[in-house]
Amino acid sequence: MNKLTGYLSQPAPINDRPWLSVILTTVISFLILCIFQPFEFNLDNAGQIKVLLWFTSFFIINTTIVFVLFPKIFKRFYNPDTWTVGKTLLTFLFVIVLMGLCVTSLNYFVINKDFPERYISIFLMDMFASLTIGSIPACIIMFIIQNRELQHNLKEAKDLNKLLTERIKPNILEEGQIILSGSTKESITVKPEDIIYMEATGNYVNVHYKQDNKVTYKLLRITITQVEEALQQHVIFIRCHRAFIINTHKIYNVKGSAQGYKLKLYDSIDEIPVSRTYLKSLRDILR
Repeated sequence: MNKLTGYLSQPAPINDRPWLSVILTTVISFLILCIFQPFEFNLDNAGQIKVLLWFTSFFIINTTIVFVLFPKIFKRFYNPDTWTVGKTLLTFLFVIVLMGLCVTSLNYFVINKDFPERYISIFLMDMFASLTIGSIPACIIMFIIQNRELQHNLKEAKDLNKLLTERIKPNILEEGQIILSGSTKESITVKPEDIIYMEATGNYVNVHYKQDNKVTYKLLRITITQVEEALQQHVIFIRCHRAFIINTHKIYNVKGSAQGYKLKLYDSIDEIPVSRTYLKSLRDILR
């Protein structure tokens, strides 16, 4: 169960071309019905052709609602920085459920007039048909989105790594020390160049830094936003994710994948995620 939860919560690329998804879903489903004619669906008379046109209309309407209208209405849910595999699957499942309800309604009021005697059997059959047919374009679209995002992120990571190799590293370290303290008596005093990264953990921030040539960390009761404000005058720090602030002088490699970007830092074995919101800031500071 934990593995399934972990998989569903993994970051995933969001569908940034909704109209293309509408077209692909409609065309693929239309071709499946025409070529394979599943579930006793036969294009042997004008009535069946009319039903095919109904199905096609349902695909267009339902995918437009879920892929185009919903992201405009539920912007918080469709935030690219919090998009996951689970949300992707939920989106396609909702399309399939809507399609099943539409087909069932068509069967009730247009094709089969024996409502409500066969209500349950017709409903289950239509939902199964929608799931079977709809899963094919869903898988194809998910593959296209993943592959396109992977190619884009690999290219972006290559460009960022090139900027890293061309970057002029400063010879002069920042003077003075930083004092970070939370709402409790806990605090740390550290040189800016010794901080590796900071991670938000609930109402706390975990500061990873070097002390006496050893990597250590300190948990402070403070928000990541408060830390960001406290470090504004130190240009070596940048927020790269809603939960992370990094020392840009510690970056030595950028990894790109279909899920996004990860930073490798000196003095740390952890890989730090970069969200889309902060990617431009990272690119600018590396330049």
